[in-house]
Amino acid sequence: MSRFVFFILLLIPWINQLFSQDNHYWSQQYGAVSSLMGGAMIAGVRDNSASYYNPGAITFVEYPNISVDANVYKLDKVYINDGAGSGINLNSAQLNIYPQIIGGMINYIKITRLKISYSILTRNFSNILMNARYTKSNAPADGIGQKSYLGEFSYLNQLNEQWFGICLGYAVKDKLGIGVTLFGIYRGQTSGIKNNYREITSSDSLASLAISNYNGDIKYMTIRMLAKFGLAWETGRWRFGLSLTTPSFGIYGNGSVRRDEAFYDLGNHAGSQPTTHIIMAENTSTKASYHHPLSVGIGIEYRAPRTRIAISAEYFSKITAYYIMKPGSEAFVYPASIRDSSGMSSKIEEFLYTGVAAKPVLNVSLGLDQSIGKKFNFLCGMRTDFTSYASTGFSNEFVTKTGNWDLYYVSTGLSYHQARQTMTIGFTYSFSPNVQIDPVQIVIPGDISGPKANAFAQSFGVVLGYTYYFPR
Repeated sequence: MSRFVFFILLLIPWINQLFSQDNHYWSQQYGAVSSLMGGAMIAGVRDNSASYYNPGAITFVEYPNISVDANVYKLDKVYINDGAGSGINLNSAQLNIYPQIIGGMINYIKITRLKISYSILTRNFSNILMNARYTKSNAPADGIGQKSYLGEFSYLNQLNEQWFGICLGYAVKDKLGIGVTLFGIYRGQTSGIKNNYREITSSDSLASLAISNYNGDIKYMTIRMLAKFGLAWETGRWRFGLSLTTPSFGIYGNGSVRRDEAFYDLGNHAGSQPTTHIIMAENTSTKASYHHPLSVGIGIEYRAPRTRIAISAEYFSKITAYYIMKPGSEAFVYPASIRDSSGMSSKIEEFLYTGVAAKPVLNVSLGLDQSIGKKFNFLCGMRTDFTSYASTGFSNEFVTKTGNWDLYYVSTGLSYHQARQTMTIGFTYSFSPNVQIDPVQIVIPGDISGPKANAFAQSFGVVLGYTYYFPR
């Protein structure tokens, strides 16, 4: 049973942690100007992105308008040195195109102090693909015959979360606005992992074939709602903002989970019995849920005649470990006796469970807007995007380690103004410090205690925005 025990120990710690929730809250920003100022807009936002940053500030938007802002090109790269074992690296480089926000003002409101806007924004977007392959052939320790080994690993994670918002803002006074945005949320995620190996040992008199397969797939969608409240205040050259985002509550959620692992030892063994085990289960329709944290944001902005400087911070609360999906399914197990093996009963019972958790996070951003002539503004900013990854302690975490690092963003660009329209273009870059993590998945036999993996992530983005202003 030595090989059986070896590969059970190999699979449990790492593979079950690869299915992903998003581990960063500030990866996406909204509105081209807001994005290029680092997202430091809780106090000074004065466009349609106020529905997200601070609903109270929508009362200060002077002209009805419609705007479209997008990450025209965004290249996300993840590189993990020794991520699959000594000398076996993992990397993902994906080019993505998606809208940041589409928003506008509703221009049929007769109440002077009340303003209403709508918005559609991409809250989370991820596309990660990794794979590794290892082959080796050599003579066994006794020098007789030939031993060949093949190890393969692949991982896919695709996530798309869209928010649909209606924002109401009311001017309590000329310089004080309050507001609320009700967001409907669609979240869809697909993740898959495969880890297989083949080992063939042959000689003149004996031959054996050992095969290990692990496959896991999850797919789910949820529909939820949350509210964001905001307060915006102006005095002289200063602007102040405060926002609060509630946790989400569920309306509908459904998903499917499939998982199997098997080890076959099919060969000619002198004086020993072949070792085989199979565990597999599937549930194609189960209830799914996803939790969003409570968050509180604060911002300050100073405005000179040609310059504005802004700073914002937002705190996201802890999310206690929970299951996205907890499907009931009677796992097929062979041989049946392994159900009673030490540590196996709980593993089989929770074979399809999908658990996540998040730690509290505080992010900070800084932005600059400098007028250049009459029609151009220079924009730049920076922000943190710290990871919320937290271990759940569940036997099947299904949480990726491919987001277990902090990110730092810098951005710059130009905005061009005309009487009825504004066009903005700029660039963003993010990077993570080179951090050490445990290998994501080891595909080299006997390399469990190998070196730590070194992870580095970065992204390059082109941001484009257009706003058209209607007559009052």
